[in-house]
Amino acid sequence: MKDISVVMPVYNTKEEYFRKAIESILNQTFKNFELIIVDDCSDKYIKEIVSSYNDTRIKYYRLNKNLGAATARNFAISKSNSKYLAFMDSDDISLPKRLATQYKFLEQNKQIGCLGTSYTIKGKNQKIFGKNIYKNDEIVEHLLFKGCTFCQSTIMLRKNILIKNNIFYRTEYVPAEDYALWLDLIGKTKFEILNKKLVIYRKHKENISHKMHDIQITKSLTAQIEAIRKNCNIQVPIIDTIFTICRKKSFELKDIKEFENLILNENITNDLLRKLLKNKTQKIYYHTHGLKKQLYLWHSPLNKLFKFSLSWKIFIFITRIF
Repeated sequence: MKDISVVMPVYNTKEEYFRKAIESILNQTFKNFELIIVDDCSDKYIKEIVSSYNDTRIKYYRLNKNLGAATARNFAISKSNSKYLAFMDSDDISLPKRLATQYKFLEQNKQIGCLGTSYTIKGKNQKIFGKNIYKNDEIVEHLLFKGCTFCQSTIMLRKNILIKNNIFYRTEYVPAEDYALWLDLIGKTKFEILNKKLVIYRKHKENISHKMHDIQITKSLTAQIEAIRKNCNIQVPIIDTIFTICRKKSFELKDIKEFENLILNENITNDLLRKLLKNKTQKIYYHTHGLKKQLYLWHSPLNKLFKFSLSWKIFIFITRIF
């Protein structure tokens, strides 16, 4: 039995990227792992690339038809023989101490079941990514009320949590199946993100998040609403409408008034619902531009309801009147 199974689905990834992804795992300082590569019915060259590596730690499987990365990952999990699962996309890069660092942390912190790390984005403009969210409570709140806070290629999980709770990637949420998985884990384990850059995420036009952006947003929204209802015991009918309004990148006066009326007509007694609505209200403020609309928000009863500070209101007003 290995300590770690590295799960890597692949479908026609560019050879340069695929090789660097494989080699970044094979060159880890931590040695007791298996690399499970599931070929999602790619062209012939993918198998040839894998075959060029003479390393017994590589376990290669090929699906007979293209079923998507979620199915490929689930297949890899079913074939894994380890205590931990580490996820890795076929175009990203794990830094040499990634597995060793995460393994040591999980061994020393038994309460943590899902561990991510900070990472670097490699693309046209390389930059370090991080939301400064590292501990369980803030991660859960962000997952429920804002969105995904993990980069999938940074995740290491305790396998037994998935098996015990019968949790796997849900294909109905593709291409947001990773976000749906983290949401499903809420209440089943604790999360943490290491403030260490251990992965390089490759950003390019072939990323699913780029090619299927609109579908991903829709699926993420559906998964998020389901998780809020399940974990927060919030069955308020207006949630769907509020999330639909807040999907917009900018807001008109009619959107603001509709949003305001929905909230003001709701008797908010649930603390988690109040947090959710406050978060969505702040998004409205952040993404509203123009003097007339900002003046409307300045005088809105929402300020009193959510106790926005005067300094915060002034900041929003000054930075968004144009």
